[in-house]
Amino acid sequence: MQQSSSIKPARSRAANRVLLAALGGVLLALPCLYESWFSVGWVGFIPILYALRGGSLKSAYLLGTLAGFVFWAAISYWLADFAFKLKGYQPPYNALVAAGFWLYASQSFGIILFVYQWLRQRLPVAEIFILPVVFVAVFSLYPSLFHMRLGEGQTGWPIALQTADITGIIGLDFIMVLTSAALYALLMRLPGKRISASVTIASVLLSAWFGYGFWSLAAWDREISTWERQRIGIVQPNDTPSISILQPAIGYSRALPPEMEMTTRLAQQGAQLVVWPEARFKGYFEQGSVRDAFQDSVSKHGAAVLFHDLESQTRAAGSVQYNTAALLDHSGELVGRYRKVKRFAFGEYAPVISEIPLLRRWVGRYFGEFLQEITPGDGHYTYAVAGMKLVPKICYESSFPIFMADAIGSDGQGKVIVLLSQDGWFGESRQPFQHLRQSAVRAVENRVPVIHAINNGPSGIILPNGRYVLRTTAFVRSESVADMPYASLSGGSFFSRYPRLFIGTIYSFCALLIIFGLLVELQRIRRSSQVSAGSSLPSARA
Repeated sequence: MQQSSSIKPARSRAANRVLLAALGGVLLALPCLYESWFSVGWVGFIPILYALRGGSLKSAYLLGTLAGFVFWAAISYWLADFAFKLKGYQPPYNALVAAGFWLYASQSFGIILFVYQWLRQRLPVAEIFILPVVFVAVFSLYPSLFHMRLGEGQTGWPIALQTADITGIIGLDFIMVLTSAALYALLMRLPGKRISASVTIASVLLSAWFGYGFWSLAAWDREISTWERQRIGIVQPNDTPSISILQPAIGYSRALPPEMEMTTRLAQQGAQLVVWPEARFKGYFEQGSVRDAFQDSVSKHGAAVLFHDLESQTRAAGSVQYNTAALLDHSGELVGRYRKVKRFAFGEYAPVISEIPLLRRWVGRYFGEFLQEITPGDGHYTYAVAGMKLVPKICYESSFPIFMADAIGSDGQGKVIVLLSQDGWFGESRQPFQHLRQSAVRAVENRVPVIHAINNGPSGIILPNGRYVLRTTAFVRSESVADMPYASLSGGSFFSRYPRLFIGTIYSFCALLIIFGLLVELQRIRRSSQVSAGSSLPSARA
């Protein structure tokens, strides 16, 4: 009877740990889904830390994996729909594909909490700093098909974003996790016990973060109010995504697509630059008649046009394909082309597998036509047109902070990031909104305007302080025009000049913590061996 009665409390504690870990995953995910829930992300790790209290390394890993699974399943629930649209998998098979990714991605949380628990049991240092260091280091290094950071859920709170121009978004991740750890330490503090020095230091860092945020946001608001305006048009066709190359819509042709008709109307409203989103095939690079027609149309309405098309080139080893953004000036002449550098794994290339013929054939059968090898471009480019310096990017390239910072570089004056994307693969989900918010963070990190054109919306224009000039309605066809503040002598940030400094510092601290932890563990093992040897010595003499 005593054994049975002791099992029940143990099961109850285990159930509570599971619920707390799952709750933590939900709290961390909510801001990534909805801007208005930004505040709960700052306390998301508190229930997870309660779940870890007094637990083993195994339980830390399992609870972390659970929290991570809930987090990733919540913020990327649209993966099931993506699998259906991509391969035609019917339920429940599309859900199984999505669950496989969530389980893989959740291992990052399992590793984070395992390492955190292992370090805090061995190091006599302020443990509230261990968690944010380990989280940022592991979360940044863990390879993933889709990228989302905690701080990208804070676009509804511009004050919190501003210091990202120094540290990048990972700095906001760090300060958010540190806040959870400090609040947990305060909640666990015994009555009458003094606040620890580590909590005081965390409070100072948090105050400095938001103090800079208040000052910086106000300063940028004042500066931007004095800038001149550039009228920008965005075309949002809301086309259904397709792997195959579709015929033009009824009443249109390759030479005169719906986007060009919409562009003409936007130019009549004074647009100096019109941006089209990522598309499957326009025929500009393949057909001379399309190039001539585009030049004729653009020269008549006089607005520069940036659009996306597939580009094929014949090489000695065979034909290669590029995902290319083409920029036409006001006369319709091709100013330049940007070829996408960051390719989509298993969509535009197969990492590692492409080098192994047998695996390549198997993956090709699995992914079908969607797996077409796209050749990466050779770097970043900036093009001067319509009185601005445009930095084109394609698809999910905006998900990579350091990559985007490298595109701006040490000379960011006058630069504008322009992202072209097709997010219709994810259906009418939260994914396109998440993508837009990633672009908003890139604007603050690099202190440049961002024009974000999505086929199915929401498209937008974001200022260097994270505020929106334009945010279109999602999942409808539309054509929008807005006056974007612009200054040719403004642009660039500390982060765009030194994007690897903060994360490199975090990696160094994490490595030192692990090294010290290993040294402590070796000392413990050595002392244990000496004690064992000493205790066995009398027996040997006897």
